[in-house]
Amino acid sequence: MNKTTDSTQTQLAAACILLSVADADEILEEQELITIAEILKEFFSIDESSVKSLMQNAHEEWKNSTGLFQFGTQLNQNFSHDDKLDFISCVFEVAYADGELHYLEHHTVKKIANILHLDKNELISAKAEIESYLD
Repeated sequence: MNKTTDSTQTQLAAACILLSVADADEILEEQELITIAEILKEFFSIDESSVKSLMQNAHEEWKNSTGLFQFGTQLNQNFSHDDKLDFISCVFEVAYADGELHYLEHHTVKKIANILHLDKNELISAKAEIESYLD
């Protein structure tokens, strides 16, 4: 799939999922927000002003949402399996952005992987990939 042609709704859903991980421990740190912005910019090939607007919309959307499922459903409809694998690595990148994987962040990552129909081995592999990247 060409991620540059993704709908705004898919980008918004992805941003909300990334925010949910950053917010899992109820502390949104600056480094987590910077990481999310960088991921969105690269993952969807969008410019700085689009990312800024997307982040603002995502904050509002996440605040008013009932949970992850609605966002995961959007991604399931628009992401290939490979896109989901790439995305779960991005999710781990946000979880580790503050230097540690909080247990609430890890729980949220597992929920996201489950919603995206990724199996345990794929999740373990994505986690190991990010951990080696961060070392």
